[in-house]
Amino acid sequence: MRLSNLTFFTLTTLSLASPLLPRQAPEASIESLLTTLFATVQTYTGAINATLAPLTPSSSLLEKTAAIPQIGSQITKLTLAIQSTASEIRSLAPENATTQPTTTTTTTTTTTSTDDDDDDDDTSIATRDDATQQDYGVAAVKRQAIAIAALLSLIIVEIFATVTAAVAILGLAGLLVYLNPLTGALSALILAVQLVLDVVLIGVIALLNGLLTSLALGLSGL
Repeated sequence: MRLSNLTFFTLTTLSLASPLLPRQAPEASIESLLTTLFATVQTYTGAINATLAPLTPSSSLLEKTAAIPQIGSQITKLTLAIQSTASEIRSLAPENATTQPTTTTTTTTTTTSTDDDDDDDDTSIATRDDATQQDYGVAAVKRQAIAIAALLSLIIVEIFATVTAAVAILGLAGLLVYLNPLTGALSALILAVQLVLDVVLIGVIALLNGLLTSLALGLSGL
């Protein structure tokens, strides 16, 4: 059975955008929310794995049928947790935020001074100091964006490792109704992070699409 009916967003190939000025640190809030979500995800995937533990692909149809509602319930809770986190992250976006991240560039004008012009010297030094502080701020934002991307990747891998095991044992047909909302929620979570940070997360997008493709290919013969 092919996974052609599994809904997911194929997001375009994008690049990391550089914010013009450091924001008022929504990155820290996002990182905290994703850290909490990862712990929640592990709770639900742990419950799913516990349900799957006594089962194998050769288990009876009766056993598999009985397990599907239990697994589905945990997937639904997982989806709701992801949707809730995505909503909280979207609430951090500035009012003028757009759905598409924008790439910006920064330029710094340095004043050329003469040795006998102390005022111009002071202005030049102040300009360089401001530019240095801005560079540090942008670098800090990028570091946090990398940390956030790593958390998103951990969440996605944790979920798909469990989902793949569940589908391998129980089959896709009974789980599809639960997996469609889950994949949609993951895509919405990535989009929410990109909206707030005004960045595009190439690696995370590629990971999600790659795992979905791998799952589809792995099930193509079922």
